[in-house]
Amino acid sequence: MIELLFSGSLEDGGSLQWQGAGVLSGVIVLLLIIIMALSIFRYGQMKRLEVALMLPAVIALALAVLKPVWVVEGGHLEEPLSLVIVDNSRSMSVLEDGVPRSSAVERLLDVLEPDEIVLFGSDARSGSDFDFSDGASDLSAAFELVRNQFAGESLASISVVTDGLDSSYLRGEFRASGEIGDLGLPGPTSFYQVGTEGEVVDLSIAQMSAGAFAFLRTPFEIAAEVEGANFAGREVDVTLSRNGGIVSVRSITLDEVGRGNVVFSVNPTEIGTSSYSIEVPVLDEDAVPSNNTMSRAVRVVRDKLRVLQVCGSPSLDEKFLRLLLKQDPSVDLVSFFILRTYEDMGTGYNNNELSLIEFPYEMLFSTDLWSFDLVVLQNFNYRPYFGYRSNELLQNIADYVRQGGAMVMIGGDRSFDLGEYAGTPIESILPVGLGVSGPQVSLDSFRATLTPEGRQHSITRLLSEPSESEALWERLSELDGINLTTGASPGSAVLLRHPTVVVGGENAPVLAVREVGQGRTMALMGDSSWRWVMAEAAMGHGNQAYQRLWKNSMRWLVRDPVGDPVSLSVAQENYLLGGEVGVSVRVRDVGFTPIEGAEVSVVVNRATIGKPSDIESEDRVLITDSQGEASTLFQPEDTGVYRVSATATLEGQSLGGSTTVFAVTARDPELEEVSPDRDYLVSMAAAGGGEYFPPMDYRAPPSDEEAGHWVDETTSTPLWSGAWLPLIFGLFAGGSWWRRRVGGGR
Repeated sequence: MIELLFSGSLEDGGSLQWQGAGVLSGVIVLLLIIIMALSIFRYGQMKRLEVALMLPAVIALALAVLKPVWVVEGGHLEEPLSLVIVDNSRSMSVLEDGVPRSSAVERLLDVLEPDEIVLFGSDARSGSDFDFSDGASDLSAAFELVRNQFAGESLASISVVTDGLDSSYLRGEFRASGEIGDLGLPGPTSFYQVGTEGEVVDLSIAQMSAGAFAFLRTPFEIAAEVEGANFAGREVDVTLSRNGGIVSVRSITLDEVGRGNVVFSVNPTEIGTSSYSIEVPVLDEDAVPSNNTMSRAVRVVRDKLRVLQVCGSPSLDEKFLRLLLKQDPSVDLVSFFILRTYEDMGTGYNNNELSLIEFPYEMLFSTDLWSFDLVVLQNFNYRPYFGYRSNELLQNIADYVRQGGAMVMIGGDRSFDLGEYAGTPIESILPVGLGVSGPQVSLDSFRATLTPEGRQHSITRLLSEPSESEALWERLSELDGINLTTGASPGSAVLLRHPTVVVGGENAPVLAVREVGQGRTMALMGDSSWRWVMAEAAMGHGNQAYQRLWKNSMRWLVRDPVGDPVSLSVAQENYLLGGEVGVSVRVRDVGFTPIEGAEVSVVVNRATIGKPSDIESEDRVLITDSQGEASTLFQPEDTGVYRVSATATLEGQSLGGSTTVFAVTARDPELEEVSPDRDYLVSMAAAGGGEYFPPMDYRAPPSDEEAGHWVDETTSTPLWSGAWLPLIFGLFAGGSWWRRRVGGGR
């Protein structure tokens, strides 16, 4: 009866609310009350009874206007969800006894019976369409997805199914510190290891190190680390090859954990780029044959580059350049950066009473000068050291450059005009003019801009594609200021300019080069190129631009073959099978002016280890464009080392040629490691408040008994739409009408 009268049950604990409460409803109700009051006081007793019977009907009508609702607020706790996160990367497809380790996933899902599934590989997504083909395994992306998708909820359990070969930062931090912080996931997180360490048989080259440069007839070392899962204590043959031909074979015995190191000594006899490969045998049971070889490209030049670096005081700019030169195995560096001045030497103290060694300036800049390939004067003011021999020693440097040497001057508060080089023999070989009147420095931060010459020159070509190189320069970090000059010297080329500072009617030079006699010089008007290391690294870009700029500079200064009229390059030295190889040729005259319309013949040959003769070749004929460039793409069909040769002619006249090499492998970065990482999974389970489950010990994970998700519920019963209001209105309105009729009314 209550549900019939009130259009629903009236539960306890509710409250009465007025759905129709508002200004208009209030006005209507107020008018009804006023009309009833006037009616009561206007008519006599008989009329008042009639009006009194109408009063409940009017009240019912007013309630219909105000729309009373009985509201009961409550809710319920939903059952907590169980979530499973599955590793969908290619390492899950590694064979163990002929069976892929991913076969355990289906069995695990039957045990875990998840409500939701999340897959992770190179990214993370919800779903169960796993195919174990992703080229990465970013577990951190899966965790981020779970935190966002289930924000505010408590899950009964989270289960991660993986081999532990996580490529995200989480595993990197664990390897570095041995610890893992709180995972911050909405439930106890357990880890199920897929794959068994002892079941994987894999022999691989884990690492290979070789310098980017080597020198003709100067031995250098190529080292490699060999890893063998289930190869502990076994002897392994390791083969070193060069451009497809075997150089040496060595046998090593792996240690108790299946690791070993091998070092080859190589004495190069040819100039140019060579591809060196280290290989171990591929056995029938090898789980990942593609990681059995590794290649590195090495450029061979005529001699070990001997560099003299002299700096007036320690600085970040000095530090980073010195480290770059010191770490390059192709550079023989002699560096002086904390110097005892000429005045210090005349104080009367004994040598054993002074903390600094004597700066052998006389020997360095006279007899020893000719033994260096490159001299770097970095923020160096000569006068406190050279004394009365200043003109003689500076003239030696100028003569050294004119006779085939190379020199770089780097800016700072002790360089260029601030170092008092104006009017000295050094000014005559610099690519910029000295003797500035007025301010000698600009301290404003700026981003260097490429000049037309800079877009062409090998020093500032940081990437193989001109557009990409220009884009890199446009986004490189700002420098802190520059030394001002009078402008470029005659015969110089300005590669970088200041965007706003103008000298001599042109934007101030930032980087300039010059050929002087048989030698070359370069001037960098600033001492903050270190920002292209630290600032770039802080933004996640690395120090490649800094390294390439200085390596390009050294190559050009010492006349490395990269400065030849015909230069040939590939986008990279090592390719995965299936990728396209971009080959680029540049043809220039001696002034680096592009030669348009040159005919370039490009030949690609392939050689395999043990068969140094060419077994496959492909020829292309290209025509250079207005930039003196031509390019083509090759699609290698097999692994191996490929040699690329290019010869250029113009109207039948030879312009020269160039060669380079590249290697094609089937190496998969996702399969660099194949043995499951148990220690990582154990630590992750502890950090996640769950449990670690080894292979074949697959049980239900621990569950949070208090987990769940509260769902708010509100029940509204509209009293105004029930039968009781029409009933009251009809009953009392009818009674009023009846009483009116009895009294003689209409």
